[in-house]
Amino acid sequence: MDTKKLLTFIDRATGQAKALDDFVDDQRAVAGAVRARDWPKLQKALEKAVNAAEIVALRETARHDAWAAFLDDIGEAPDATVFRASLALPLEYRSVLNDTYRALRLSALRARVENDALSGFVGEASSTLRQAIETLFPDRKGRIYGKSGKPQSVRSGALILDTAL
Repeated sequence: MDTKKLLTFIDRATGQAKALDDFVDDQRAVAGAVRARDWPKLQKALEKAVNAAEIVALRETARHDAWAAFLDDIGEAPDATVFRASLALPLEYRSVLNDTYRALRLSALRARVENDALSGFVGEASSTLRQAIETLFPDRKGRIYGKSGKPQSVRSGALILDTAL
């Protein structure tokens, strides 16, 4: 076993966990700006969150490649679990691998929870806004409007809507 490949995977997994934690912080800044209705701050927070998401994706690819190289080195199948791979390691490396993987999963879970919370909040706000507009302007209900604000004729075929608030 080449310990360098294991240590590379651990380093990449730790880096991805850090990137996910940074993403969570950026998502919280987005949520704070939305709740405060500070639109310039929201724009900046969204830009940071997009950059953080791109870093997470890059780190994910690097971690995946390191994992594949490590599994190949120890002779495990490409779809082997961390638990299965840890059984092929000497005892002193098992806990390091398992602890690193647990930390990565915890960071991913925090990112998912934060993202879902923000999505739920924005969805509720969007629904409330849509209901208020439908109540205030009942004659507009069921119509489709273009970017200029004028009604558009409905054509048959697929319709794509941008429903983000």
